Amino acid sequence: MFFTLSACLLGGQGVTAQEKPFWADGFFADAENSYIEVTSATDYDQATARQKAYDEIIKRRSIATGTNAQVSTSQNMASIESSHNLIVKSRIIDEYVERTPGSPYKVYLLVQTAKNPTYEYEDVSVTRKYPFSGRCFVPGAAQIWKGNKGKGGFFIAATALGAGGIVASFCMKSSYEKLIQEDPKYAMEYSQKADMWQNIGFGCIAFTAAIYLWNVIDGAVAPGKEHVWIRKSSKIKGVSLAPTASPYGDFGLAMQLKF
Repeated sequence: MFFTLSACLLGGQGVTAQEKPFWADGFFADAENSYIEVTSATDYDQATARQKAYDEIIKRRSIATGTNAQVSTSQNMASIESSHNLIVKSRIIDEYVERTPGSPYKVYLLVQTAKNPTYEYEDVSVTRKYPFSGRCFVPGAAQIWKGNKGKGGFFIAATALGAGGIVASFCMKSSYEKLIQEDPKYAMEYSQKADMWQNIGFGCIAFTAAIYLWNVIDGAVAPGKEHVWIRKSSKIKGVSLAPTASPYGDFGLAMQLKF
């Protein structure tokens, strides 16, 4: 019997990278339908190093199932001869090649392997984009979540500064209004200062509102630190709500169960 492996290289990524990606130092994710992991190998021939790295994924599956398989590969396709009937489905998500003059190539592969060949792959990509999150409405939270700690700290500090300015300004305004009642002789002077602090308070409100709006927009659309994004498969088990309409023109939400 034969193990069969179907594989595809996504996005045409196969050239030497300018900067070592974060995942090359080690990454593993146990998704609903698949495993995403890193493998690497070295050789003085780049294509051979790449194939060795890819074969390692097959060997890991062989060991996990207690099967001693012989791997026969050709480009991005592979067949594994064994006395057991098991199908392995895998694909390359990203690739990085490392080499210094006089040394062998070292090829890193980020590979997704289906837990069962009948399972649908989750969409996986290496990206700086992030899905929309409610963290956008908390100053600095979305930026820190995306790995931009400096920017997140700026929004937290700027929002705190604006809020503190609002409180301080209106406290000063109230103090001068109280002095008008206590010492009417200087009422005009106190009134002018109360108006001044009121205007400062309004300025702080405008500043804080602008910072907060900037925070929300930046948190929603700005890219973050590169990460592996995994989108759940449409065939994953679970409960979801979907709009529905009856033949009588009634509309509502229907609960869907996926098995």
